[in-house]
Amino acid sequence: MSCYHTIKRGLIILWGSFISFTAMGATPSLYDQHPWSVLYYYGFTVNNSLLQVLSLQDLDRWPEHIQSVEVAHTLSEDNFLRRLVNPIVGVVQLAGNVTVRDGDNEHTIYEFDPYVIFRWANLPWNQYVNTSFAFAEGVSYATSVPAIEKDDNDNTKRFLNYLMFEATFALPSYPQLQLAARVHHRSGAYGLYHAGNSGSNDIGIGISYLFD
Repeated sequence: MSCYHTIKRGLIILWGSFISFTAMGATPSLYDQHPWSVLYYYGFTVNNSLLQVLSLQDLDRWPEHIQSVEVAHTLSEDNFLRRLVNPIVGVVQLAGNVTVRDGDNEHTIYEFDPYVIFRWANLPWNQYVNTSFAFAEGVSYATSVPAIEKDDNDNTKRFLNYLMFEATFALPSYPQLQLAARVHHRSGAYGLYHAGNSGSNDIGIGISYLFD
């Protein structure tokens, strides 16, 4: 098993086990009552590995920023995939975003990312701050290879793997309006996509709204 898959599996197991344990017995009613969502996200690119980003270690900003608009839909409780991962994961969503990249060393780049979101939403402190944690896996297509992915690399490709990590926060009195902190990641997944790209990572915040 590659290092990439080991890291991804470990994050899913550790995060999912903790959240499912603390939320055991709860029903993810918020995302079922409001199965659609739209999100606007602004992030800046950093010249760090994914593990450094997730641990917030010595972040080095790259001269580029992104803006994204995402639409997501929560799968019904009867959906096969959602039943398959239950009770480890409470909510499963299908989502996609359109991202615009602007940097000092490149023309404007458009990025298209479809993915599946695995979300843990029923936490014991939700009566104080409504919170969710999420991980997404999908693919990413960019109209041009971002400069950070070409840095000291050849055989770069526009079609890569996509990962997303997110935490959302909302007032219990109005949980549909959420503040999101997110990591947006593109990479060749350690050779899985046969691409020489360096991974690109963006961190930032967004606003999400859930609706029927």
